[in-house]
Amino acid sequence: MVCPGGLAELTGADPAGATSLAVDGKAARGSRHDDAPAAHLLAAMTGTGQTIGQLRVPECTNEITCFAALLAPYDLHGVTVTADALHTQREHARFPVEQKQAHYLLVVKANQPALFTALRSLPWTEVTSRHYQRGRGHGRRETRTVRVLTATNLHLDFPHAAQAARITRCSYVRRVVRALVNQCRLSPPSTAIVVPVM
Repeated sequence: MVCPGGLAELTGADPAGATSLAVDGKAARGSRHDDAPAAHLLAAMTGTGQTIGQLRVPECTNEITCFAALLAPYDLHGVTVTADALHTQREHARFPVEQKQAHYLLVVKANQPALFTALRSLPWTEVTSRHYQRGRGHGRRETRTVRVLTATNLHLDFPHAAQAARITRCSYVRRVVRALVNQCRLSPPSTAIVVPVM
């Protein structure tokens, strides 16, 4: 059960003043009993960590069916809604922009093969301005590179796409085999499409 006004009514968290809102789903630990599957929840959280809403995903469906219902009660004008690759759906791009005057940032992976191929074929090597972030931790060094293109003239077949960003991560892991050796593991590049509302 979810209260009519969502968790925002209970906690006082209102996304209207937030700059970002992350939507993600999880299976609730300890909720699986006998033949009943674990409860799957879809939640929206502000950039400051406040949960503003949560819905239980009905059995025999997935998070996609609950995306608009989760965000519908809230004023999201100017808020950037982020979600993982599962939510990279045309309807999920249209809803925040057209219904809520919000922005979106969605990760594109192989679940959208045509869009994924189109984004991979963009002229990423010609992007001269890049952002690098380097860090250390857990026995590895990691470098992330972000490149951004304006997508308005690139004819991407995705609603309201205005920018495309490519994030490449390279991890250097130290291994001991008679000597310390650096090995580079490249994760597949992730591409995100970003939309500013005009």
